Amino acid sequence: MSRAGHLLAAHWYAPVFVFMAASVWLLARSPTFMASGGEAALLADLCLTAPVLYIVCYGQRQPLRKTVIRALGIVCAGVWLASWLIPESRQFLLPEFAPLRWVGLFLITMFEVRLLIAATRIAFSDTATPKKLMGASGVPEWVARLMLWEARIWRRLWQLIGGRDKPRL
Repeated sequence: MSRAGHLLAAHWYAPVFVFMAASVWLLARSPTFMASGGEAALLADLCLTAPVLYIVCYGQRQPLRKTVIRALGIVCAGVWLASWLIPESRQFLLPEFAPLRWVGLFLITMFEVRLLIAATRIAFSDTATPKKLMGASGVPEWVARLMLWEARIWRRLWQLIGGRDKPRL
């Protein structure tokens, strides 16, 4: 199998989600579909089916906590995407979901900030390695190497400006 075939087999969620979003956009423009409870069906696709498919695709390859947080992010993104795709005149359920979206986005942001702080502490430590950084943040190796390179630049700049060994975190 070719490289593209392997990528598609490993990451089939992306094209399925694009197809799902395009279908939602088309169905949202159909007055007949929207008149018969179409908004609820489209919300179910974006906020239930999409996260479940993500869990099926990536659940075995990453930690459960990371998968659940990202699935929650997909639910929030589904509400946001539905607010853009479904015409405003046909939105009856969406205004009810807006507060839940903000709560979900707050939880995801707090989780990501915690990961960023942990990764930054590791990147600025004396014993930082790409493997440690990958374990703390879940980033690919090339991103971990870039983070360590950037940390070295900031550490040297800090030494030039302040004259101290390293910044305290």
